[in-house]
Amino acid sequence: MKHKPIDATGKQIQVGDTVRVVGVPDLSGMAQNYRHESLPVFKYLVGKCKKVEELDRFGCAWLSFTIRKGKHRGIHSVTIEPFLLRVRRPRP
Repeated sequence: MKHKPIDATGKQIQVGDTVRVVGVPDLSGMAQNYRHESLPVFKYLVGKCKKVEELDRFGCAWLSFTIRKGKHRGIHSVTIEPFLLRVRRPRP
């Protein structure tokens, strides 16, 4: 499904923007073993701010980050729907 690069508040998302993750995507269409790996990573992201590395052809944002501690530590890269993000703009 193609999404417009618009965040949860209606702001346009651009590559390089810092965004706060405000929700977890619906992973019900994903195979059980992949969902078991992915869900904790998405839950880790909720409330955190990350930089948009890329917008794919479906309008989803690519985020890359490192989890430093715990069972899921390591380098991760995820794609997430724009309506689950909130753009953080610098205050004037």
